Amino acid sequence: MFLKTVCFIVVLTVSKIHFSKPHNATSAVTFERLEIQIKKDKPPSHESEWIEECRCVMISDCISDENDASIDIRIITKPDKCPPGKVYCCSDPLLENPLIMCGKVKSQDIDGIKIHSDQAKFGEFPWQALILTKENSFVSNGALIDNKHILSTAHFLTSFSKNFSALKVRLGDWDIYRDVEPRPHFERSVASITIHPEYSPSNMHNDIAVITLSGSSVPVTDHVSPVCLPTKPPPGAVSPRHQWTGCQVSGWGSESFDQPRYPGVLKKVPVPLWDRQRCVESLRTTRLGAAFKLHSGFLCAGGEENEDACKGDGGSPLVCEHNSVSHLIGLVSWGIGCGTPSIPGVYIDVSTYITWIEKQLL
Repeated sequence: MFLKTVCFIVVLTVSKIHFSKPHNATSAVTFERLEIQIKKDKPPSHESEWIEECRCVMISDCISDENDASIDIRIITKPDKCPPGKVYCCSDPLLENPLIMCGKVKSQDIDGIKIHSDQAKFGEFPWQALILTKENSFVSNGALIDNKHILSTAHFLTSFSKNFSALKVRLGDWDIYRDVEPRPHFERSVASITIHPEYSPSNMHNDIAVITLSGSSVPVTDHVSPVCLPTKPPPGAVSPRHQWTGCQVSGWGSESFDQPRYPGVLKKVPVPLWDRQRCVESLRTTRLGAAFKLHSGFLCAGGEENEDACKGDGGSPLVCEHNSVSHLIGLVSWGIGCGTPSIPGVYIDVSTYITWIEKQLL
């Protein structure tokens, strides 16, 4: 697979999805230098620990109505318990559906279908989202972060920010060329798109956007569920990367810029996180030049030969595990080529934008 978004070129039309959206390349520009911060040692994100039947969740997850009840509306005040943007919410043991739990996977093998090591199992990345036009033309990828919102990159979505009704989001898909799968995918219309106010298309700074879905809350199933968000470290703190394990990026991107064929089955690639300084030094050896500076909103991952994100994967989630729970660490943004040894891909650092993201979810 390889997944990435620089020089995004699309030539494929398929029965289920049409890949057909060219986008601007990232040029060698001077990036503003700011310090990047990745994680807090013990995140209390919406993966927060249970206390009896209660925990901190996004307020959009603490919703119950007659038609789509997941958890009871019982918000309990607990001093110093929940971070900003979250509420202390308790599940109702009489409800059929449990409290929404992020970052958990229930993947399954499919009888009669043999998958390769670089292909995801059905349901292995239940937060994976496809952003399409109403005519099924591919636009971007994203990640489900609660029962109403998708996180993606801005550079694919700016042209739709005022025409969001032309888009839809597909969840639960696995093989984009097959109409029949173990469990059906489903789609939601788009209610709004919020682009980061400081997004800069010239240098891709702040390349992040939130999509709000129309209609009822997304039902949590074995093959559709949200990924956990990280937390923002306190000022001056940079959390150790060793707390993250099993970092992977998933998507339907092509194998290289020279190969227009897109895979049918969702693919996955292991991508190690890079130290910031090492990343800068590596990228300066490319056409970006010795003056290149990495913006604080980016992080780097990958750098292994033939294991990378490539065209068709913009907005795809980079997830890592902590205590067996998957967290959304990054979103595929840009890079220099695909799968070049010792040249990492560049991702949006989700933790940098947590405060902004949570404001969009309220």
